[in-house]
Amino acid sequence: MAYLLDTCVVSDFVKGEQNTLKQLKSISPTDIFISSLTVMEIKYGLG
Repeated sequence: MAYLLDTCVVSDFVKGEQNTLKQLKSISPTDIFISSLTVMEIKYGLG
C-alpha cells in the first residue's frame, strides 16, 4: 500500500511527534510519497 503524506503529517514528523514517527517507521520508504504541492508548502512554509 502507498501513502501520500500531507503537509500536516510532514510537519508533525519534522517536529518529532512520537505517534507520527512510530507510524512512518513502520512503513517502507518506497511506499511513502508527497505531492508537489506539499513540497512547495514545506519549502515556503516550514523553511
